[in-house]
Amino acid sequence: MGIIDDRSLCRAGLRGMLQALPPDSHRKLRTSVVAEGKRTQAAALVTNTRPDLLISGDACGKDSLPLVETVARLPASPAVLVIAERITQRDASTLLVNGAAGVLLHRSAPQHLTWALAAVTEGSRALSPEIADAIIHGHPASARPANGAQERVAGLSTREREVLALLGDGLPNRAIAQALHISPETVKDHVRTLCIKLRADNRIQAARIAWQADVTTVPVWDVTG
Repeated sequence: MGIIDDRSLCRAGLRGMLQALPPDSHRKLRTSVVAEGKRTQAAALVTNTRPDLLISGDACGKDSLPLVETVARLPASPAVLVIAERITQRDASTLLVNGAAGVLLHRSAPQHLTWALAAVTEGSRALSPEIADAIIHGHPASARPANGAQERVAGLSTREREVLALLGDGLPNRAIAQALHISPETVKDHVRTLCIKLRADNRIQAARIAWQADVTTVPVWDVTG
């Protein structure tokens, strides 16, 4: 993969996120940084190093749009994952429409990076739960109202919190089932119960509550039943 960023401080932060991934993750994803550079160097970087993925980091996502458009026109273009410090629903949607494979928020990217890298390298899309929620409901992704999230999760069982944490990481039911060594049907039951207990209309709202309440668990590759 390549890292594209005009700001060295943020670039160092992105490199640090990748270095912080557990060894098992690197082996499974076969990640390695083949080049780093500025957005104006994107075409040359892709031509010379042929990465499978570009990670573009910037302040508000807008600066990555020309890069996404440029890369999309290249032969055998790599996927582009944008990591923004803040971004509006409109700008995130624009990036996706123009070919970005995913958009993450910088502050929550470390907890989503592993599954996001796997998703975009396999041809899927990856969005931070708060960005997905913003696109669906039309509010700014930078907003993070508490809305009693901590109180809502306080009554959950240990297993329900595990499911909620993985839901907050954007995992589908089958991946949650594999991580927790339970059946997909059991995961469906847990998600249904979580939505009732959390007063969430759907799994995306439940994931947003997980993020607001900072519900986390050990990485998926370390989870045991």
